[in-house]
Amino acid sequence: MALASWLLLAMPVAMAVQEPEGTATPAPYASGDAWLDGRLADIDVYAARHPEAFLAEIERYAGVPRAYVRSLLQQPGWRAGDAWFACFLAREIEAGCRDVVRARSHAGADADWARVAEEAGADAAAFARLRLALADSYRRWARPLRPDAALVRALREREREAGP
Repeated sequence: MALASWLLLAMPVAMAVQEPEGTATPAPYASGDAWLDGRLADIDVYAARHPEAFLAEIERYAGVPRAYVRSLLQQPGWRAGDAWFACFLAREIEAGCRDVVRARSHAGADADWARVAEEAGADAAAFARLRLALADSYRRWARPLRPDAALVRALREREREAGP
């Protein structure tokens, strides 16, 4: 869908619902990106309400089996936003989700996602692709999303690359 059309569809919903109902103060994901951290906290809320849709998203689009994600979420210190971030980060840096999970686990439950991502080889381009993946997940979930300037730029770039 063209960027302008996507934004026209997304913005009225996002304006009507400033943040999804029930969203508490965002958990400290520490990805190095406050906007992304807020969305990861919102994924926690979404996954609690729609666990099967959440698991299906990661299985289908990040290529990680539901059983693995389900067992990951039973581990102390792992939330739905962490699982989404780990699996989609892995996809964007062409690594396995288990490798990213191991790196975070090795760094400790309080590990800073920014450091884990950097050590895994994520650069600015990987974070731009993560934003696009997040926007795609929200679209598939019919979840309101107010894009920030970086996401708008990434959507424009994707549209430009896709061509006419």
